[in-house]
Amino acid sequence: MVAFTVDTKLFQELGELLVAKESTALTELIKNSYDADATLVTVHGTNLKDGVNGSIIVTDDGSGMTQTDFEQGFLRIAGRTKVASDRRSIVFGRRFTGEKGVGRLAAHKLAKRLAIRSSKSQGAKRGDVELPEAVETVVASIDWDAIEELETLDQVPESNAVLVKVEKLRKGQVTPSGTALLMTPLRRAWTQRTIDSFLQEAVTLAPTPVLWDKLPEDIVTEPLLFQTVPVRDQLNDPGFRIQFSGDLEIPDVFSPDVAQAAGWIAEVEFERTTGLLRVAVSPTKATHFRYKDAAGFRFEQRLPKECGPTFRARILQRSGSVWDPVVQGIRVFMEGFRVSPYGDLTDDWLGLDRDYKSRARRRLSSLDRIEAENLPEANETEELVLQGSSAYMGAVFLQRSSSPELQMLVNREGFLAGPGLDFVADWVRVTTDLIVRLGHSSRREVKEVQRADRKLQEAFAKRADVGESPSALRVRESALAAANQLDIVQAAIKSGDLKKAAAAAKAAQPHVADVTALSEEFGSEAVMWRVLASLGTELAAFVHEINALALEAKGIVADLDDAIPDVIAPAALSKVRRARKNALELADRIRRNAIFLVDSTSFQGRRRRSRLPLHERFEAVVPFFATRMKQRGIVLENHIATDIRTPPMFPAELAGIFTNLVSNAVKFTQEGGRIRTHATMTKGVLAVIVENTGAQVDIAKSARLFEAFHSTTERPDAVLGQGMGMGLTIARAFVQEYGGTIEFVKPSAEFDTAIRFEVPLR
Repeated sequence: MVAFTVDTKLFQELGELLVAKESTALTELIKNSYDADATLVTVHGTNLKDGVNGSIIVTDDGSGMTQTDFEQGFLRIAGRTKVASDRRSIVFGRRFTGEKGVGRLAAHKLAKRLAIRSSKSQGAKRGDVELPEAVETVVASIDWDAIEELETLDQVPESNAVLVKVEKLRKGQVTPSGTALLMTPLRRAWTQRTIDSFLQEAVTLAPTPVLWDKLPEDIVTEPLLFQTVPVRDQLNDPGFRIQFSGDLEIPDVFSPDVAQAAGWIAEVEFERTTGLLRVAVSPTKATHFRYKDAAGFRFEQRLPKECGPTFRARILQRSGSVWDPVVQGIRVFMEGFRVSPYGDLTDDWLGLDRDYKSRARRRLSSLDRIEAENLPEANETEELVLQGSSAYMGAVFLQRSSSPELQMLVNREGFLAGPGLDFVADWVRVTTDLIVRLGHSSRREVKEVQRADRKLQEAFAKRADVGESPSALRVRESALAAANQLDIVQAAIKSGDLKKAAAAAKAAQPHVADVTALSEEFGSEAVMWRVLASLGTELAAFVHEINALALEAKGIVADLDDAIPDVIAPAALSKVRRARKNALELADRIRRNAIFLVDSTSFQGRRRRSRLPLHERFEAVVPFFATRMKQRGIVLENHIATDIRTPPMFPAELAGIFTNLVSNAVKFTQEGGRIRTHATMTKGVLAVIVENTGAQVDIAKSARLFEAFHSTTERPDAVLGQGMGMGLTIARAFVQEYGGTIEFVKPSAEFDTAIRFEVPLR
């Protein structure tokens, strides 16, 4: 009989062809767990840099496999188990994420041998809220290298390269269902670059909640399309979580669930069966506060039915800033799983980076396809304010049953090029361009006012003398002009000349507005400004410490001068020893400060945010002020619990906050006074309070102390120096970056001043 034979090299060929890299392989195994109705899948890596001793374990709490399931599903390449019936999981009705039956080749990609232990759930049926207990356990092993030493797959059954046995559970034995895959030794050792690449991809394997969950109340000025964005095609589902551990544990990174960081938020929906396209864009409250003319826009448009796949999207834009590299970009998700490479740092599927680099003085022609009468008027130079993909954090959600036009590439790295993908990209790009036009329109009038204001400021600069700043001159003259007009109003009212009074009041209005604008001109600044300002403050603090070290150095010199005449006397030994001790302490303090600055300002210190130990980080800034506190007899009490950690932050950001708060506390605490700090965590918020005795702050007027260049120090301190008026402004900028607040509050009974900052823990 003549028949086809299959060479065992098939596994190697298919594995390399269908599974492009290690992260793709693990993603396929995670999808298998999802299809098996798991609610939790854990991926654990051990000794990944050592191929021989390295291992990867994937464990889930899904429905498990019987021996028949294992043989007809797992062992059958390109099987039909996921294309039969309604292509949904048995219990939770999840739409299957795979249908080619080749996901198990991911195990071949990762390791030379595979051990499987799977416990099958008993009597699971559609509609159950949880899986029943297991009835039997399948134990199996596959030696890929042993298989490939054979010539054809027909020889596998006699080779013991694949072993399977069934363990029946004892009566009364309770075993939860689920599957565990142990892969070892690794096919190849993982380099640090491979691990870092995987961790970065793992962060975005599932969408961050801010891209699909309910947004905070009152975050936008106008309603959008969704309460929560539909992510997956499912009937009933208790949820699905992915947990990475061991060498694959994901470090704490800035996954910005703080939607307040956005300037504009947009949502899009297209339904292929009806052809209805809906788009809604709204400024956040912060943007509207800054630009009073900022307004949202929404439209509906009928397109031909089935002209593209159904999709939904949410996009958050940052004005004049960028998102953290880990989450920046607009990514694509199919059934809740990331489709690489769309939105990667090196991928420009929307053409945002290309157009940002080549932007010119022209209008955004992509918006011509919008059929809406109330579309904001185009500006001929609006393309100049385009931003690259780093200014956007977004997600496009697709579902398999409503995306027949999109076919995955054989190596799982994106979709086949075609009109379906072009359709999605075109309308997502229309949405980002709409954000650009709305933002440009809202800022245009403000910028025209700012240009006129700069010219006015230049005029005052020419007339101001060395003893008065241009702004001070401008405020004084505007106030005087307003006062003169109000005097005319008062006199005209007394004489009954209401027409003259009205004209004088109208003439006073521009001067009053000028004074008001000058008082509010310092607001929140861009990220780069904050980083540079933070660096400047840290260096300034270091200079203050150097001044203190210089004073102590003079004391050492004096000790040595006293010792020279008595060098042969016994007292000289004590003085020299004291001088040596002081010199060693100085050297240690310089070393600690140098380490602090390196940690705060180096690339490593700013590459990744982490959940910082609050007590330890507060103690790190205290040495800057130890000299002054010792001279004045100030006692500092750190009551922050040692187990409290911040939300993900840069070390320099937290150091900047504490440095400025402690500096102010030391300056305004009387001799022999106290400073105390403590922290609490309640209702998802971390609150920190720094209190001190001494000078009091009028809480009703304390908001002005956060204005830029408003120094709280009237006389320079011999050690701490003259304040720059930027400390509280910088601290506020760092806190607001995380959606938090900072303000002076009523102090405890034994203290005179207290300042409190809060940041959300999400």
